[in-house]
Amino acid sequence: MFRITKLFIIVAGALALLPLENVSAITRTTRTLNFVEFYAGSSMPQGTYTGLPDYNFIINGSLVDVDAKDVYDNSFHFGLSYGQLRGSHLLYSLGFKYTRHDVKNIIPISVDTVVLVDSSTNYNQFDIDFNLNYMITDITKSPFAPYVGIGVQAGLLSISGGGFQSQNEVMLGLRLNFGGDLKIWSANDGTSLLTLSSLNSYDFYGSNQKPKYLNLGVGLRYYFRP
Repeated sequence: MFRITKLFIIVAGALALLPLENVSAITRTTRTLNFVEFYAGSSMPQGTYTGLPDYNFIINGSLVDVDAKDVYDNSFHFGLSYGQLRGSHLLYSLGFKYTRHDVKNIIPISVDTVVLVDSSTNYNQFDIDFNLNYMITDITKSPFAPYVGIGVQAGLLSISGGGFQSQNEVMLGLRLNFGGDLKIWSANDGTSLLTLSSLNSYDFYGSNQKPKYLNLGVGLRYYFRP
């Protein structure tokens, strides 16, 4: 017990002798950065589908797989998020994302069978978007910080027009994130910075026939001290 007490006194004394500026530097290094981001980009359909969210592709009583390029055209998305950067590497955010699903008017599901989609039908996706990413370098010290991570989306697909009553479908999506931050401005005191961000993702799962995309986007991310 005496040895433990003695060790504690020695450590406490050493910490007390640290220069105040070193303690201040340690405090600044470990502080959290908040951020807000605005982004937009292109969405390129991926995978295969056995139907639209409101219609199944069926021949002779069996579901038929149809390639994404025959079901959807390239489309777009945009969103905004709020999050935090902790420990210089762990980046997480929560936000809103809108995606327009551009369904083809004629969908071939076999050599001699097609599905006709009314051109006035609109498929609009509204999601709550959660992301957890790892930044490989420290953006406060490096001009560029690449990242990888995962994302979860939960929201509503709104189907309207086409001469039918509007309907909503609850959907869940999972994806892989990748991209990077390029620092374009930093405050002299280090309390805030602005980056041009490459915000990309690959959707690998969607419930209820949720369309999956390779999303390539760009945005502005503003970091600031809480």
